[in-house]
Amino acid sequence: MGNFWKRTVFGALFVIVVIGSIILGKYTAALMLLCVVMIGSSEIANLFPHGENKPLKNIVGCCSVMLYVFLTIFSMNSDSIESGIYIAPIFFNIPLLIALFSKKHDYVSVVGASWLSMIFVALPCGIMMQFYNENLIGTDNGWILLIFASILIWVNDIFAYLTGSAIGRHKLCPRISPKKTIEGSIGGAVFTMLFAYFINRFVLNVFFFDNLISELQVLFLALGVVLFGTLGDLTESMMKRYAGVKDSGNIIPGHGGILDRFDATFMAMPFVFIYLLLI
Repeated sequence: MGNFWKRTVFGALFVIVVIGSIILGKYTAALMLLCVVMIGSSEIANLFPHGENKPLKNIVGCCSVMLYVFLTIFSMNSDSIESGIYIAPIFFNIPLLIALFSKKHDYVSVVGASWLSMIFVALPCGIMMQFYNENLIGTDNGWILLIFASILIWVNDIFAYLTGSAIGRHKLCPRISPKKTIEGSIGGAVFTMLFAYFINRFVLNVFFFDNLISELQVLFLALGVVLFGTLGDLTESMMKRYAGVKDSGNIIPGHGGILDRFDATFMAMPFVFIYLLLI
């Protein structure tokens, strides 16, 4: 199977698994995201010195999973919102305590890998589960907004790649990601904003919501997805450059690892959630 068809087939399977898990309900979505946290944290541990050492993977994985599980339970119990906000930061002290008594790893590896995994992977996945919290998101159809935001991220990726391949001339950030171009980013933004506008007007506000997001608001939502998604992509590229690897893993043939597929999502989803709370 050629690389193009491999990417297409496994890319389609990836989309089916993610969208299917969200549609089936909060429990299947929680399980899918738990797998993302576990695999993603393992990939981050591998990017640090001595990353192949199993104890470091266990430390990073446990810290990330604990934070994600807490946020997931919090999303399913709307009465604990205030207490959850106060308790969550405590989890970031756990790596400090582990590093204090660790004899096998240096301070930077334990704290750096754990915090990076918690902030870049576990926290965004926990925030994605908040879309199922009706009291926070303001609707019992929050899962539809989660799918909508996911599709916007993928639309931006696809059209940024196509536009950049066709007319890309000026590098966006050559030091970190030589293949990304300014023209590609602009093309991705334009197509994503157009897609968001028409889907919101003719699908979301017709079949699911009563003008929950206005036409102007959805354009700013799409633009934010593009900006933060691109930052997430560049952030993960910077991690890989630091580690000297091409892909974060090889779990998805033709696409690399979990971080490679969710990098834009990890930064775009928190923006989407906060934006929806504010409008």
